[in-house]
Amino acid sequence: MAISRTEPDRHFDTAEQRAPPPSDRWLEGLAAPERRYGPTSRNEGGEPLVRLAISDRGSNGLRTIATINLRFLEDVVSGLRVGQSGQTFIVDAANQLIAHPRPSEVLRQHDLTQLEPVTMARAAPASADVPVEAIETFDLNGEPVITTGLALKGPGWLLFVEQPRREALRPAMATLERTVALLAMGGVLAAAAGLVFARRLAAPIVALRDATARIASGNLDAPLALERADEIGALAQDFNQMSTRLRDLYASLEAKVTERTAQLSEARDVLSARAEELTRLKDEADRANAAKTRFLAAASHDLRQPMHSISLLLGVLQARLDSPEHRALADKIQSSVATMENLFGNLLDISKLDAGAVQAHVENVDLGWLLRQVEQVWAPQAVEKGLSLRVRPCPLLVKGDAALLARIVGNLVANAIRYTRQGGVLVGCRRRGNSVELQVWDSGPGIEPRYREAIFEEFFRIDAPGSGQEQGLGLGLSIVQRSAHILGYALRVDSRVGKGSVFSVTLPVAGEAMAPHGGPATATRPPLLAGRFIVVVDDDETNAQALVDALQAQQCHVVAAASCEEVLAALQQHLREPDLIVTDYQLGAGRDGFEVIERLRRHYDDDIAALIVTANTEAALAPRAQACGARLLHKPIGLQRLLEAMQESLPSPDGA
Repeated sequence: MAISRTEPDRHFDTAEQRAPPPSDRWLEGLAAPERRYGPTSRNEGGEPLVRLAISDRGSNGLRTIATINLRFLEDVVSGLRVGQSGQTFIVDAANQLIAHPRPSEVLRQHDLTQLEPVTMARAAPASADVPVEAIETFDLNGEPVITTGLALKGPGWLLFVEQPRREALRPAMATLERTVALLAMGGVLAAAAGLVFARRLAAPIVALRDATARIASGNLDAPLALERADEIGALAQDFNQMSTRLRDLYASLEAKVTERTAQLSEARDVLSARAEELTRLKDEADRANAAKTRFLAAASHDLRQPMHSISLLLGVLQARLDSPEHRALADKIQSSVATMENLFGNLLDISKLDAGAVQAHVENVDLGWLLRQVEQVWAPQAVEKGLSLRVRPCPLLVKGDAALLARIVGNLVANAIRYTRQGGVLVGCRRRGNSVELQVWDSGPGIEPRYREAIFEEFFRIDAPGSGQEQGLGLGLSIVQRSAHILGYALRVDSRVGKGSVFSVTLPVAGEAMAPHGGPATATRPPLLAGRFIVVVDDDETNAQALVDALQAQQCHVVAAASCEEVLAALQQHLREPDLIVTDYQLGAGRDGFEVIERLRRHYDDDIAALIVTANTEAALAPRAQACGARLLHKPIGLQRLLEAMQESLPSPDGA
């Protein structure tokens, strides 16, 4: 059934007739006792209408639909005034104005979708009863207002109440004006009261300030005359008492200062005398230390010469022994000699480092060759202690001083062997970009964290589990640290107590080695010295004869002499040009090995290979040797290492 005041009533008998037309799809799914509002519409006069549908409670699906003219809402919103000029209006679900105190506004059919309160209300959550609460915005005429919105859940409409902003803020402004007036009045009263109190307090305070100024200038005899019965009077009395006590203390202090000054003068004289004595003792100690350093540095040559002789003679002896027992005994002697060489070398090296006499001669050093030399020197001592010494090959060239680098690696290996009781020592390299980290691992007792810095001090030794070789002089690691500092190398130590230690030195890489020198391959190739013509020049007869015997055992043709003139005279009897010159550096009478090399090359008009063996460790020798194309070796040097150096200095037979 459809009922209307303006249209004929209708009654539907069939389901088809009861089915809503397409414009009434909002009725679909309506069930009792539900009521539902339809969309608003307009009649011919522009008045807003709304349709209300109520479903019957029976099962016959009957509905009652009423079309309601919303003109009566104008009376409702006209009676809902806020203040003097406030008003209320209603917006339907399509944001159309359907109720306003002024009917003409409704007839204009305003679409308020873009009105700020409507936009905010539609954007608020559906559960909000008051989606817009006291916001500052503009009404339909563009006037500023304060607006609050209420959601009408049933039809989906919005009820807005607005009041002109000036009217809404009028009470607050009135309160603010009264507050400002009260504050101004209070400020005036406070200023007047402050002025009165300031005048009452100013006079005694000025008097106190003047008295304080007199005391600051040192006048403690003028009391403060201020007769008052209030707190300021009490303060004046305390001030006078303080002045009196200061005067007494000042007099007492002057007496004490005079006494203390006399005592300090006497103590100064005593300290001055002691300082002069300490300066004298320090100068004597410095002179003694400098004399010790100069003595050790000067004695380096004389100490290295006999050790070099022992090494050469022992090498000749080992080559001539046939009995295994004798060879084992000679090996032990060789091990002891190597230990003695290392101890003397450390002592002399530390003296030169203290004297500042060590300068680095940086060149490209074949690290693989250097490691093989270290293995040949220290492998016998490792075997003697029942340890294994493994050296991993490293085909790299590094930037450094060959002598200093050999001393660094040798001391690290010697230290590892000395403190390792079982297991072994491993020497290897790890590439780190443009650097290589040379590492010496051992399976010794490890180093406690408290000793990690002290081990690099001179003569410092950790108590070892034994005696004898484990003790040493305590100079090896100090030499390693100082030599690494001279070369600019980074030195690091890691250790685990009871597990072992690893010392690492970071070296700059200069490139790849072209071909290894020596190594295991030399044992299988025929000796290069056999049949070679070698000249030996050494003013030490023992050294010269030991080297001659060793070279003759290698099937070499040898001419030996003590000076340049003697060797030139001896060579007049030979038509063959020498293949190699082996000379000492210091030959006596102001002559040296560089002169021998120069004169022999000029005599034969050929660049003959040359090798200089010296006990002099001056840094200037290395550049001179490099300039003349000669190899420089420092005494003491074992016979095997000396023979290998000769082989490396000689050109191959097919390339000579």
